[in-house]
Amino acid sequence: MTVRRADWRVARAEASDAARALPRDLETVVLADAVGRTLARDATSLARVPGSDVSAMDGWAVAGEGPWRLGPSIVAGRVADDDGGSLPTGVARPVTTGAVVPDGTDRVLRSESGHVADGVLTADDDPRRPPHVRRAGEEIDRGDALITAGTLLTPPRVAVLALGGHDAVPVVTRPTVALAVLGDEVVAEGVPERGTVRDVFSVPVPRLLGSLGTASATTTRVADDLDATIAALDRPDRRLVVTTGGTAHGPTDHVRAALDRLGADLVVDGLAMRPGQPLVVARRGDTVYLCLPGNPMAAYVGLVVVGTAVVDGLLGRRPAPPGSVTLAVDVAHPRPGALVQAYRATPDGAVPTERQSSAMLRGLADADGLLVVPEGGARAGDVVPSLGLPW
Repeated sequence: MTVRRADWRVARAEASDAARALPRDLETVVLADAVGRTLARDATSLARVPGSDVSAMDGWAVAGEGPWRLGPSIVAGRVADDDGGSLPTGVARPVTTGAVVPDGTDRVLRSESGHVADGVLTADDDPRRPPHVRRAGEEIDRGDALITAGTLLTPPRVAVLALGGHDAVPVVTRPTVALAVLGDEVVAEGVPERGTVRDVFSVPVPRLLGSLGTASATTTRVADDLDATIAALDRPDRRLVVTTGGTAHGPTDHVRAALDRLGADLVVDGLAMRPGQPLVVARRGDTVYLCLPGNPMAAYVGLVVVGTAVVDGLLGRRPAPPGSVTLAVDVAHPRPGALVQAYRATPDGAVPTERQSSAMLRGLADADGLLVVPEGGARAGDVVPSLGLPW
């Protein structure tokens, strides 16, 4: 499907769907290596949590009404039934938090809610009488759904998998990536001479993509030449090919011609959005192309707005929905399409950063996020869409 000058939301969805349609490999990793990976299959629990009735407090396991005569202590890690069986009525046994309580336990009396004298426990006034017992399976039962496929495994989610008895899980293999930095004017190091610009993509972009879940990217610098551009894009061994530059319609912009020569299908051909209007997404076989503008701010805005959705799609994830922020100031926008602005969060609301345009990066470096102003602009107090920065 080709989208011409797409609305940014439409482009984000179309790009993600195109990436999700590609095949995904999977591998099994131990939990120690699972944080930051994407679950490939639904995970269900192999265990009950808790596995038995356990004390939620330090205190006494009691049966019946007090006073109670004291029995032997129970500590976490030791099964109560191994040293005394069921708890008889009128007996209290000291327990620690997490210890398995014996059958017959009516409740756990907190240590601060009772007192012992001459081997007898007496309860202080406690009109609520909460049980303070975690019942077996109250958090997770065996066979319960834990985490669905396509979910990013955060530290708490990996902890839940451990609770459920898992030692290893299937995850989506990290998509392979090639980055091509296009342009005769781009130099790799030092202070650029007149007519040249410093490469601001080769180092940050692979690391950004890696933080989103891709494999390490190979990087090449490509001259403004059609054949060289075709060669750089002809990477059927990669799931994702990212390019910077060459997406406009000037005499040295060869990305569209190269994609056409390779037989790629355009998914997104330009955005109704500034900066980032010349962005292109295409697909050829099992490879998706994310072709970013050459201007730095435009490229990074494209990475945030569309590129993150592409990587999510490759990993089988759904992109996170945009958030929203309240503007603290008026933002004029008389041109067609949406205006994306880097912003700082203040107590009064979002304020666009200074020194930002398609060619400037300073405003993005100082930003807390991106906000999207509709055609016609917005006023202080208006609520507008926002996107978090993935760094």
